[in-house]
Parts: sequence; C-alpha cells; structure tokens
Amino acid sequence: MAAMNGKDISKLMDMIAEDIVFLPPGFPPIRGKQAVEMMYRGFFQQFTKVDQTSTLEEVEVAGDWAYAWGTERTVLFLQTGGAPIQMEGRGLSILRRQPDGSWRFARSLSNSTPRSGR
Repeated sequence: MAAMNGKDISKLMDMIAEDIVFLPPGFPPIRGKQAVEMMYRGFFQQFTKVDQTSTLEEVEVAGDWAYAWGTERTVLFLQTGGAPIQMEGRGLSILRRQPDGSWRFARSLSNSTPRSGR
C-alpha cells in the first residue's frame, strides 16, 4: 500500500515477477514487467494523489506458490481537479517464491469498479 499510495514505481516493480500478468477490469491482460511499468507511469500521471487501502481475507501458501485475496478501496484525485474517483472491489493475487527466497506477484486480478455517484 505504501508503494501504491506513494506512487513509487521502483518499489512496485521490485514486487512483481518478470512474467507478471495483470488482469484489470475492462482492459486486455497486461503482460510482462515492462508493460506493467508503462501502465503505472501512465496511471500515476493522471492523478495528484492515490489513496488505496485493502483488507486481506485469505492467504494460502503451497510450496513455491501462494495466493491472497481480499477487498480494496481506492480514491483517485485527478490532476485536472474535480470530484475524486472512488473505486472499490476485490482482488486476487498469485505469488511465486523466487530463487533468493523472496516472493513476487506473478498474476493479479481485480474487479474494482467506480462507486455509484461517479
């Protein structure tokens, strides 16, 4: 959350696998670390502030793989001003243990949608 809220692309990239696949709502799959970095750069340029919170509902580890799912809420403050965009939904992430023992996001799916009123 700190990396997302701080719009820290470098830290976000440290958390994902080279072969990452993001499955965002309403868009085709985003494949590979470079494509995800470009997505974040374009996304963050649109907003002065990103305020995201999440609650993990479940985390399971099975060998070198793990999954986590939960709820998330995001408020986006537009560069152009106006009312913030409020998003809420659920997310599911699959993580893979790396050779150095760290965990990286390998797949991520979100069904976040704008809240009513926006």
